[in-house]
Amino acid sequence: MLAKKVNLSREQLLDPGAANWKVASAENAELQPTPAPLIPSAYVVNAWKGKQFGKVKAVTVRALHNSDEVFFRLEWHDPTQNLVESADANVYPDAAALLFPLKGDAPLMVMGTADQPVTAWYWRADFKGKAQNDIAQGLGTTRITPSDISAQGQWHDGVWHLVLARRLRVRDSATQVEFTVGQTSKIAFAVWDGQNGERNGIKAYSPHWHELMLAP
Repeated sequence: MLAKKVNLSREQLLDPGAANWKVASAENAELQPTPAPLIPSAYVVNAWKGKQFGKVKAVTVRALHNSDEVFFRLEWHDPTQNLVESADANVYPDAAALLFPLKGDAPLMVMGTADQPVTAWYWRADFKGKAQNDIAQGLGTTRITPSDISAQGQWHDGVWHLVLARRLRVRDSATQVEFTVGQTSKIAFAVWDGQNGERNGIKAYSPHWHELMLAP
């Protein structure tokens, strides 16, 4: 995946429907349900036994940068827009995430290790204008760390369009991924269908890293 350089402002690029996104190359990432052995909670595994989850089968991703910030635009099919949690109906907000290795060749399938953590930009449809930064050092170890990730999501005619953005460099590279123009890094994706009750480990995800490079 190539993030082209553009001379555009963050306001122009944060809009998922902006015509500026037509210059970005699209990459289709196939998704699959999380395998039961990778779900840390035995209760959750038993509760979902025999039920279908990971309903979103693919996400289309585009990336751009303006030398100061990097922007990712995700697009996926979802027939229902879920913005809030409904406990009675077992419905949750739709959600998506970008995942990155924080150190070395961190293993994606088990959400990193103690020595090679992974981080995720996690967005939910009830997060207003932002996403959170999660860090994990193995299955069941996810925790939230301070960050400044902007987000803008739009749902129209059964399709979510989402832009996630952040500055290339950060103050704390131990808990947040940094990007360097001209260098290759890795990225992966996850999507939750809230209408289907998907949350936490119950999701669709890309089972391998995709290469990412910010063009000079």
